[in-house]
Amino acid sequence: MLSERITYQDTNYRRSIPAEERLSICLRFLATGDSYRTIAGSFRAGISTVSMLIPDVVAAIWDCLVEEFMAVPGAEEWRSSDGGIVSNSAFGNDCQTPLRLHSNFRRGKRESRN
Repeated sequence: MLSERITYQDTNYRRSIPAEERLSICLRFLATGDSYRTIAGSFRAGISTVSMLIPDVVAAIWDCLVEEFMAVPGAEEWRSSDGGIVSNSAFGNDCQTPLRLHSNFRRGKRESRN
């Protein structure tokens, strides 16, 4: 469960940020795209705290929801999902072709290789 993954223990030196607030900070960042500084000011937290908290919560969300909402397709699903793009293209399945085209374009007429 997500709340168990993002809940930390209080110590003698500090109280941990509750799971609800951690999730609120993360969702505010994802929804608004504000800077860490702005979000830290909004929640009265340190910038370094926010900068470490957001990737931690995002990873926990991903780990909890990946199996349910982002199932990894099998090999047959990958083959059928291209919609014929690879077989209909002039390039085929050659990954080097775009690189060769780009490098030929950059060389110009005088430096082209034959």
